[in-house]
Amino acid sequence: MLSRTNDKGFTLIELIIFIIIGAIFLPASMVAFTSVMSNYSRPDYYVKARFYADKRMAEITSKPYDQMLCSALTADDDPYETTCDIQPINPFDLGTKSPSNDYKRIRISIKDKNSDSLIDEVSTIVTKRPNAS
Repeated sequence: MLSRTNDKGFTLIELIIFIIIGAIFLPASMVAFTSVMSNYSRPDYYVKARFYADKRMAEITSKPYDQMLCSALTADDDPYETTCDIQPINPFDLGTKSPSNDYKRIRISIKDKNSDSLIDEVSTIVTKRPNAS
């Protein structure tokens, strides 16, 4: 009679199945991990892009309401490609009861010049202030 006195451990079949499953999932997880790490490996680049977008937004919104324009925002030596978009907004979409058209949405997008991928987008809504009397 054969009796097993020690049933601890794994069989050879269980180890082979574990290795095969690991070989299937490891490359998939490595691809996902490396793509995430490549996006965040240069956080200073993304922080600088955000400050750059905020600076451009401040330049546009510092002008009077009627003179806010998207001028040429990107210089040749800038590491980012900047696009600007100013659109009028229907005030009823904002939940106001005012029928005036004195609202604009300003959106600034920052892209990487090398890969043409969107880094950040900053947007704000401005309104025309009434003249002080």
